[in-house]
Amino acid sequence: MNKRDQRVYNEQREEEKRVLADEINALHEEMAATLQNFSNTVEPELLEYYTYYYKASQLKHSYLMRQLKKIYYDETNSHVI
Repeated sequence: MNKRDQRVYNEQREEEKRVLADEINALHEEMAATLQNFSNTVEPELLEYYTYYYKASQLKHSYLMRQLKKIYYDETNSHVI
């Protein structure tokens, strides 16, 4: 890979990391709001909704973190070669 291709590749990876980090931060805010809403309701249907929504958010968070770790892991290993 020539220097120009490497630079473009690195810029794309940095953009991917930034997008994932932004998604994770937004998800943290959603999860905090969900917990707040859960704490402020007494309706059984809403309690169930917020419980499922929070669990789904946890799964999404795990997925996004795995994606972000993969990018960092790939970068670390590419420098070893």
